[in-house]
Formats: sequence, structure tokens, C-alpha cells
Amino acid sequence: MVKKALSFLIAAAVFLGPTLAQAQEDRAGMVVRSPSVTSRNDFRVDAPLKTWTGMLDNLYLMGKLWEIYNFQPSYKTSRVDSGFHIVDPSGISADIRLIDQSDRSRTFYAEGRFDHWAIPTFFSADAVFVFEYEPDGDKALKGVLKIYMRGSNGVSRFVMNAFSDVLVGRIKNRFHSNLEDAKKIIHDIMNNPETLRKGLTGAYLNEFNRLYE
Repeated sequence: MVKKALSFLIAAAVFLGPTLAQAQEDRAGMVVRSPSVTSRNDFRVDAPLKTWTGMLDNLYLMGKLWEIYNFQPSYKTSRVDSGFHIVDPSGISADIRLIDQSDRSRTFYAEGRFDHWAIPTFFSADAVFVFEYEPDGDKALKGVLKIYMRGSNGVSRFVMNAFSDVLVGRIKNRFHSNLEDAKKIIHDIMNNPETLRKGLTGAYLNEFNRLYE
């Protein structure tokens, strides 16, 4: 059960309306104030801020590029009114929405749930992902990803607290593994954009050209 749950816990922004947006932000605040699990992950990327923020602000496009590269896990992404939807191969899914941003940060709120025979349907969790970063020389940046997760009910919180050390270790492994693959996409955005354009069509191609011409 725990191993299956870990995929979500590792694994932008249109408001549905003021009431729902405020409710989500209130829940995000609760996640940060009273998390079941927290994780801090330092990183460095050879990319200017513009390229990096373009990636964070267009995770739906990045999801499509991830598919083109056939990276694993084979996440599936789609647009939803509140942001974008991501499905992990294990059947764990989340709706993710950008809730705050600045010149040097992006904050995302995720509502996760399970669609797998081995996971009880009541097991769910919310998460807040805070990216903070700054230039590291002329062509690189360094930063930290802070992850806060909170079970959506008492049973979920109990399980997450009980296995918090295991979860944190798996989160770090998944983040750094995904980051290494993301760096390959970033490298090609900067050095081989025509190769990427060949794999994109329609709205994906238009958005890529808008960001990286």
C-alpha cells in the first residue's frame, strides 16, 4: 500500500471561481501549517531563469515533452479548468494549480487521489510544492523545492506520519531522478529547439514557439 502511495506523494493556473480558489488556498495553508510529511530538496540547473520559469509556468507542455522523450514514469497530463491533471502509471492522480508566484518562486497546490485496486478509496492527500530559486552565474540557477503533504483524513494522516521517513527518502529519489530527465529537456530547449518542434503540433507547438523563440 505504502509503495503504491509514494508515486503520488512525489508527483499552470485558471481559477474555477473566487469561492473555490479561496477554499483551495485555505487548504493549501493548512497543508503548510500542519503537514503529515515535509521534504526539502536542493537543486542546480544549467539554465537561465527565463527558461526555467517558462517550464514551471507550462507544466502541461512539459508533460507533453516528457511523453515525447518516453521518460519513465510515463506520466499522463491533461488540461482541467483549475490547472492541469496528472496521472501516475500506478493509478494515482492529482489536480495541480499554480497558487502563488514571484520573480524567484512558484507555488503549486495539488489534490491527490487513488484509482487502484490495492489502495483504499478513502486514502488521499493534498500537497504544496514551493520552488524557490536564484541565478547561479550567468547561465545557471540554484534553488530548493519544499514539499508539504497532508493526508485528507485521519487514516491518511496516520499512515503518512507512520511512514514519514520512508516517504521522504522515496520523494527525494523520485525528485532527483525526474530532475535529471527534465535537465535533458531543458538542454534541448536551449540547444536543439528544432528537434523538439518536430514532435509538437497544434496548441503545443504554438505554446512552445511563444516561450522559446
